[in-house]
Amino acid sequence: MISFSKKECSEIINLSNIFEPKHSSTLFRREDFNYYYHVVIRNEQTQWIFNRLSNYLKTEYPMNKLHEMPEIYLHRYLVGNEFARHDDSTTHPDQLLNIGVCLNDDYEGGEFIAYGPFEILPKVAGTIYTMKSDREHEVKKIESGERWSLILFLNKHHLNTGNTKLI
Repeated sequence: MISFSKKECSEIINLSNIFEPKHSSTLFRREDFNYYYHVVIRNEQTQWIFNRLSNYLKTEYPMNKLHEMPEIYLHRYLVGNEFARHDDSTTHPDQLLNIGVCLNDDYEGGEFIAYGPFEILPKVAGTIYTMKSDREHEVKKIESGERWSLILFLNKHHLNTGNTKLI
């Protein structure tokens, strides 16, 4: 199974020292969407991350173009931060699939909950997950520590599929 090692997760988190942090308020006008993010640009130093995620999706999407995507989002949640229940297709109807990586597990709270069906995603560093963009999900309030994750939002072009339905 393709995943990221703890060392690789630390390397990804350390990219936050290179790419400028932004607050979610630059994207959303909701107080219950409260976290920080870094836009990680694809370059020689980060290409391996895009390649790893592309390889992860090759079984279902053998011709995907993730390795060519220009950026990926590094999310950072501090104590008190949260991301209220939502689905990503509401604001971006062309998005079909989200792929993410849990980068650490040394925090309290911050459960990643998906609905339809109800599921609490495991808090295991290096774990890669996918979900349809129209599936509701949330990140509960962080009680202690910091929560880090990596997120990509994919449309039919990125998946290189001519239709809008997922396999």
